[in-house]
Amino acid sequence: MQIVLVEDNPLMQQLFTIFLRGQGFEVTVAATGAAALAAPISSPALFLIDLRLPDCDGFDLLQQLRTRPELRQCPAIALSGLGESDRYAALAAGFDRFLTKPTDLDELMLTISELLGGMPAR
Repeated sequence: MQIVLVEDNPLMQQLFTIFLRGQGFEVTVAATGAAALAAPISSPALFLIDLRLPDCDGFDLLQQLRTRPELRQCPAIALSGLGESDRYAALAAGFDRFLTKPTDLDELMLTISELLGGMPAR
């Protein structure tokens, strides 16, 4: 299963990528909204999107991704370092879940499992 991680912080990219690959996922990383829109993604299992990106915000990026019919139903998790202040806006914008950064990796896996209906095989 493929997860598309949209995160501009290289350390966070590395942390999430190593962790998610260890859980059995394929991970496509994009550092900007433009890179995410240009990435060769056709049927990812899930989007993991930072709300503060250098070229756009995660709210706008999700709306653009969801204009593609094949991505319309793809679950999306919002990530924010600003804490709970972004929760309502993220859920109102169409994100399925909201997690704060730094992100507890057990909570991340529980959230992914809920959205995908189970864990991938390791």
